[in-house]
Amino acid sequence: MKKTLIILFFYIIFSIPNFAQIGIFEKAEDIGSPKVEGSSSYDKATQTYTIKGGGENIWFNHDEFHFLYKKIKGDFLMTANFQLIGNEDGNGHRKTGWMIRESNQHDAVSINSCVHGDGLAVLQWRLMRGAYMRDPEEEIFFPRPYFGENIIELEQIGKKITMRLAKPGEPFEDMGSTILPDLKDEVLVGLYSLAHDPTDLQEAKVWNVRISTPVSADWHPNRLVKTIKHDGLITQTILEKVEIATGLRKVLSEGEGQIARQYYAADFKSINFTKGAENVTMPINFYPENAQKKPSKKQNNEPTKNRIYYSEYKNGGNQIYSKLLDGTDVQQLTYGTDHAREPQLSPDGKYLAYLAYPHDSNPQKAVSFQRMI
Repeated sequence: MKKTLIILFFYIIFSIPNFAQIGIFEKAEDIGSPKVEGSSSYDKATQTYTIKGGGENIWFNHDEFHFLYKKIKGDFLMTANFQLIGNEDGNGHRKTGWMIRESNQHDAVSINSCVHGDGLAVLQWRLMRGAYMRDPEEEIFFPRPYFGENIIELEQIGKKITMRLAKPGEPFEDMGSTILPDLKDEVLVGLYSLAHDPTDLQEAKVWNVRISTPVSADWHPNRLVKTIKHDGLITQTILEKVEIATGLRKVLSEGEGQIARQYYAADFKSINFTKGAENVTMPINFYPENAQKKPSKKQNNEPTKNRIYYSEYKNGGNQIYSKLLDGTDVQQLTYGTDHAREPQLSPDGKYLAYLAYPHDSNPQKAVSFQRMI
């Protein structure tokens, strides 16, 4: 039986314009005029990218490959699952991965994480435009091979770039870090594919693609704690479904503002939540059609399955409330001094669990888990 998990991601980012044309990316093009034309496509249903690239190499002072990218400024973290598709008889150094690049020029300052067809995993870079990449001065090799599906993470903090690798179901391993002292503040970041053969074309599948940007290190969610200004920050929320067996993640809802007050229907066929001021009911199957979970006859959750349980800020604090799906019959359930958030109803409808966050006047107090009947 396939098991899935609903995860609510809530994070805050600086405002970044969205000009996405292919998934979350802005543009796709061949770099360095390879003889065989490449392409990029995005399957919205599976949220998977297909990158096909020709090109001879990314090395010395001339690069040839296919690049799908967007502009970004400041620190960021990029994570995705990569797999080379077919072409087993192709060049052993055909590759795919993440790339950071100052421009679309063939000899631009750049750094790329790559997994090759022969399993070689490398972080390699060019410090100055037009400079020759050097072996081993501008490379970091991983000691063991990575074949098949791989998860690659590339992080930029200031001028420091770090690469991490993992096989599905395993923790990340640090590949290594380097510093590009003259890297521009605004760069191109994205996915690429390279055949390492001027007459060939290499396909790569990429999924679970996530690019996140952090707020300032001294930012604090409590507005009463004086650090940087909150003006100019946008709250970005993502609601994802994760298949535990495969690790496949699918974005169900995202956008500016907070997704909150989530409540899962007793029959596991839908999820209810608020997005800003809007009440949303989203059909979703946690299990295959032939293995739908049905509430046990011993369970008596009729009074609860048609209600939404949520947290709302009123009179200086967050409290837990419930209401019918049509928005009527609002009932307040908690009255504590701490902020009560993230309510979750037990499958039998008998208990409600939530997190008690410290009040703004005492922001260093630990978060506690609470349960109520």
